This record gives sequence, C-alpha cells and structure tokens, in this order.
Amino acid sequence: MPELLLSKGRVLVVDEERLVRQQLAKLIAGCGFKVDVAASAEAARKKVEGNPYDAVFMDLMLRRVGGAELLPQILRIRPDLSVVVMAGDGSLETSINAVKRGALYYLIKPVEQGVLDGVLRNCMERSRLLKQMAQLKQTTLQDDLTTAFNRRHLDAYLGEELERSRRYGRTFSMLFFDMDHLKTVNDRYGHLAGSRVLREVAQLIQDKLRKSDRLFRYGGDEFVVTLPETGAEGALRVANRLRRAVRTYRFLATEGWTVSLTASFGVATFPHDGSSQEEMIRVADQAMYRIKIKSRDGVATREA
Repeated sequence: MPELLLSKGRVLVVDEERLVRQQLAKLIAGCGFKVDVAASAEAARKKVEGNPYDAVFMDLMLRRVGGAELLPQILRIRPDLSVVVMAGDGSLETSINAVKRGALYYLIKPVEQGVLDGVLRNCMERSRLLKQMAQLKQTTLQDDLTTAFNRRHLDAYLGEELERSRRYGRTFSMLFFDMDHLKTVNDRYGHLAGSRVLREVAQLIQDKLRKSDRLFRYGGDEFVVTLPETGAEGALRVANRLRRAVRTYRFLATEGWTVSLTASFGVATFPHDGSSQEEMIRVADQAMYRIKIKSRDGVATREA
C-alpha cells in the first residue's frame, strides 16, 4: 500500500464498543495513519475541536448522542472534515439520511480491508484538494509583501460589511493609516530594509487586533484597518492604541538596527461618515492627510 503510506494523515475512530474501536484503529494504523479513538460523542467533539483530523470514522448507533446527531455537530466544528459513518445494517434509508446530513461514506461493520483502503485514499485526496484550495484562496487575498489582505479584497470586503451593518443597524469603523517618514529608512538603509519595516508593521498591527478586525495594505506604506461593530469612540481608542504601539516599537532590530517610526491615522465610522465604501475611504484618508500635514504621529476624525 505505498500510495497510502505517502498520503499519511490523522484519523479519529468513534465507537462505544472497545473491541470494534481497537480493531478498526489497528487496520487504519496499519495503512500508515495516525489514529485516535473516542468512546462517546462528547469525547469525539473535544478531539475534533483540538486536533486537525483528515477523517472521522464514527458509529451511527451511539447510545447517548446518536451518530445522526453527532454528525452535524462535528461538521459545524470542521465543515471540511471527511466523516465516514458506520452501522451494523445496510438500510438504504439510513444510508441516504446519513449522506444528506453530510457523511462522505456509509459503511457496514465490520469494515473490510479492501473497502477501507479505498475510503481512506479518497478521504486523504479530498483533504489534500481542500487544503490546496484554501491556500490558493488565501494567496489571492493576501498582499505579497506583508501578508496583510490586499487592496482587491478590501473592495469586496467593505461592500459586504457595509451592507451587513446597514441591514442590521450596526456601526462599523475603519482606520486609514500611513507610516511617517518611511522614505528616510529607504534612503539610509535601502529599499529592502523599507520592505522589512512594512512587514514588521503589518505583524505588529495584526497582533493588536481582534479576530473580527482585518488589516489591509492599501498601497505603498498605507494601510486600512476595519473594525466591525465599533463606533467612533471605540475606533479612536483603537487608533490611539495602535499609534502608540508603532511609536514605541523598534524596527529592524533583527538586522542590528533600532529604528523608531510613527504613523498617522484617520478614522471614519458608518453611517455617520458615509454610506458607501468610497465615502468611508475618502473621509478616513482625508482625516489622515490632515494629521500628515499638521503634526504626524496622531489621530484625526472627519471633524478633528
């Protein structure tokens, strides 16, 4: 089975009967996979939450929480997971219902080695393709230099987020910021150092944001931060916190230098400052520009 050995993955076996668990786990491990086992639905959920499984083999007739109930719970945790359900009978209705709920396969116990080989191979191939698709999608959304989201994704995301805020009556804010005097870094240390600073800025800012917030590289040394469900006061607090983080950070330390920089921030909040993405960007950009020509290292809104 050289193909399977080259396509090693991680599999969870869920069955209340210890002997069944052990036998199936042994067969799967013999094919070159790492195997975990769970004796209950609760244990299975915890394992799926904490481990990157490629496939789950689960008994459909679990007593406390049946496999039919566990199946959608697992897929809510990991929608991309390949779930194989097993039962002691071959009821057509049962198998159809399992597939409708999201099962990839319906197997009759005991599972034969030949059937198991084919199912494992297909599960791993599906897992590989899904990972490739996710990586490709991420690549098309990311800025090549900083790994922040790119300008193209900003245009699509802002439209969706503003529509969501409009529909549910929620506030939404965005920050437009620009690095002050980055040209001096390029002039003194070279453009590669300037590029390194941009990467460090992006990482610094991303580490300070919530999971729901997003960082986009707008162009050059300009960035946009989106803040869902955040009003003007909250956005000002975030902007000042990020501004202080930039000011106190020492850039290019790994290169043997300690470069101090600052950033200028503009803030716009929906719906007060605009009802479209173009308006929001314009207001935040103009606010940031007023700081640039006035003092730098500051935060401004439409009014101030």
